[in-house]
Parts: sequence; C-alpha cells; structure tokens
Amino acid sequence: MKPHSVINQLVIANIAGSQANELTDKLTRNGFYVTQVDSSGGILYEATTTLLIGLDEEHLPQLLENVRECCHTRRRYVPAHVEAPMLEVQPMMIEAEVGGATIYTLNVERFEQL
Repeated sequence: MKPHSVINQLVIANIAGSQANELTDKLTRNGFYVTQVDSSGGILYEATTTLLIGLDEEHLPQLLENVRECCHTRRRYVPAHVEAPMLEVQPMMIEAEVGGATIYTLNVERFEQL
C-alpha cells in the first residue's frame, strides 16, 4: 500500500490476544497501518485485542486474507466461571472454540491525518 492511499474504510478486528502479534506483524509488513487496543472479557475472560485499520476498500481482500492466515479457531478446555461459594473443588471445565476473528467494516466519510 502507498503511504498516502485513500482511506475510505475502517476495519475493526477483534482477535485473540495470543494471535495479535503475528497478525500485526504481518499486516505492517504488507503496508497496513494498524492501531492495537488491548482488552479482555467475554464469557471466557481471555485477553483479546482490537485492531483499528484504515484502508482503501480495494485492499480489503488482502487484509481479510492476512487475517484468515493468522487467526485460526481451535477448540480447547477452559475453566467454567461458576460461583461455588465455600467449596474448594476443581473448577468445572468446558470445551470452547477460541481464536479466530470478528471483523467489522465501516465506510469512512472523511479521513484527515494531522
């Protein structure tokens, strides 16, 4: 991508925190500008990362291909966060799908870099 490309879309990508570095490195090597916001939460209380990526819509297929290559889903056992007051027992484990990405694409009406 050219440094002064038209920015007419904003991609918001929510990904697993464990996959953030690989994807961010790949995107910056391919010329995308990425802002990374760390967070956690969800039902599994796992670290997540939100990437904010401004781009020209013609580069969206390349961006999505990079995300598909780096953000695979997988199944693993995680502790179920069930309250068990006064009991000292092993936490119940549940099988969950982790990883992958949730992508939101928004049209940008105006972009200025100051």
